[in-house]
Amino acid sequence: MIKDDFFIDAFEPLWLTIENIGPFRESPYEIDFTDAENQPCNIFLLMSQNGRGKTTLLEIMYCLMSLLGEDKPTRFGHEDLDDGRGRVQWDLRVKLDWRGEKHCVVLSLLAGSLGEDQPAMKIWTDRELEKYGATAWHSLGFRHLVGHLERIGKGDPLVDDLLGYIRAEISSPPEGFEQPTLSLPTLLYFSAYRDIEAISSMERFIIEPEKWGYYPVHDITREDGTWTRALDNLLVWLKWLDDGRFERAIKLVNDRVFDKNKYIKGIRRIPPEAIIMVNGTERHRLDRLSSGEKSLVQMFLRIGAHMTRNSIIIIDELDVHLHSIWQHAILNLLKELVREHPGITVIASTHSREILGAFPIDIPEEGIRKGGDIIRTDLLLEGTSD
Repeated sequence: MIKDDFFIDAFEPLWLTIENIGPFRESPYEIDFTDAENQPCNIFLLMSQNGRGKTTLLEIMYCLMSLLGEDKPTRFGHEDLDDGRGRVQWDLRVKLDWRGEKHCVVLSLLAGSLGEDQPAMKIWTDRELEKYGATAWHSLGFRHLVGHLERIGKGDPLVDDLLGYIRAEISSPPEGFEQPTLSLPTLLYFSAYRDIEAISSMERFIIEPEKWGYYPVHDITREDGTWTRALDNLLVWLKWLDDGRFERAIKLVNDRVFDKNKYIKGIRRIPPEAIIMVNGTERHRLDRLSSGEKSLVQMFLRIGAHMTRNSIIIIDELDVHLHSIWQHAILNLLKELVREHPGITVIASTHSREILGAFPIDIPEEGIRKGGDIIRTDLLLEGTSD
């Protein structure tokens, strides 16, 4: 059985190469996700002013990871890839146990207008592989042809087994599902709109949330007021499962977002929803939190519910809705997260000078491998020259 032959120890970004997509049209644009010791960063910031391509880069990574769950996709889900103009390559270092042996390989996720004989944009030589401790190069993706997409890397035994494992897990029943122990990779994409909306319908049932179970990608965007997509529904569902995950999720948020005088207590029965306590009194629902609190609660509850041992967490506009004090705090909270869960990688975009000032890449921190990319050279901290 494929599952018995597969265990992923690490799934870490190395490089992203992008061309003819969004603002990146003049020449291929590359991002190096490694530190000075050639190790993949576990916290990486994309920095620039608005309109320079930060969101585009995050969306592209989401689209590439979504290919892991697609057997025969008909589109990529991004306009510049779907119209045949753009192309992209995301290289990841994957450490795994496969067929009784340990391997360290580079896996390239490819998409777009790519050649048939040599679809890759970045060619991995033996010397380049050795630089990152890898011994082999594998590729997976689809190239754009007229009217359809053609699979890249077909017939590669390692890639085929990986896809088989992923698709078996997607189709398996979610009962007894313990996602944090699962070694398969997942990407959680948090858009800049991380609000918690008031639930418009009072018809609330104990019902499985959307995309419950394992998926290679989760798109956490603005809620729409429906019960199935609501954060309250997720908490009610976890409470109903009664397998310890509700308590872990609540502790994750209470420890990181609130203080001892304010916390999520539990679930109200009628109507079913989370209870916020303030100074010992039931005060309000999740949607009545401040905008900054809602952003953080949305983020950490979804991470707690959907992360695996190997998760890439992508956050657009890390500083949105956050006071400058919270902007410093969110970095410390994410550092705690990656220290506690070594398989997690956080990639976030920002244009906040407060966050940049609190993120000195050249100062070592235990358990943290920091990196960043200034998408245009016109965003520099005052007093710096590069």
